[in-house]
Amino acid sequence: TKNHIKEHVDEMNEKTVQQQTLKRDSAKILELMPFFNKKTDEFDTNEMTWYVPKNAPKYISSNGIYVYFGINKKGLTPLRLKVQYYSDEWLFFRKVNFSIDGKAYEFIPTNTETDNSGGYIWEWFDEAITSNSDKQLLLALCYANNAKMKFVGRQYYDIKNITPQQIKDIQRTIELYRAMGGETMTIKLN
Repeated sequence: TKNHIKEHVDEMNEKTVQQQTLKRDSAKILELMPFFNKKTDEFDTNEMTWYVPKNAPKYISSNGIYVYFGINKKGLTPLRLKVQYYSDEWLFFRKVNFSIDGKAYEFIPTNTETDNSGGYIWEWFDEAITSNSDKQLLLALCYANNAKMKFVGRQYYDIKNITPQQIKDIQRTIELYRAMGGETMTIKLN
């Protein structure tokens, strides 16, 4: 009976992947792929492949914001938000406030990493986007004309502009995610 259960689970997983495949928009995927780096994890038994915008920072030693996702045998991961802060002074930021076209948003990461070298520091987080408020933040960024983020630390804060290129990359990532069968975010912006 263990084999029967395993066969049933495998069959259900295969149907899920097939359903996601049916929802794929091949033309849109081909249009967007030149803007992404695709990297397969050779050690992952589920064959995880990550899709990251080509303009995303290669290292954490720079300021940045981007969205990315992965796909494996089981299907798509949730979208992920990575935000990086780079400076010569520690903030130990606990949250990031956003001003997007005059409307305020807040993101509180569950875990912020820190490191330093040669008089410079970097702080960052990399988190799955699962709550409705986080999805609303991504949609607002996707369609933003003007956006800034305020890193709020223990005692101090620092404000960084979100560039038009970063906004465009967020938009393209969400479009690619949808084209590959990802959940369509339908939250209405106020």
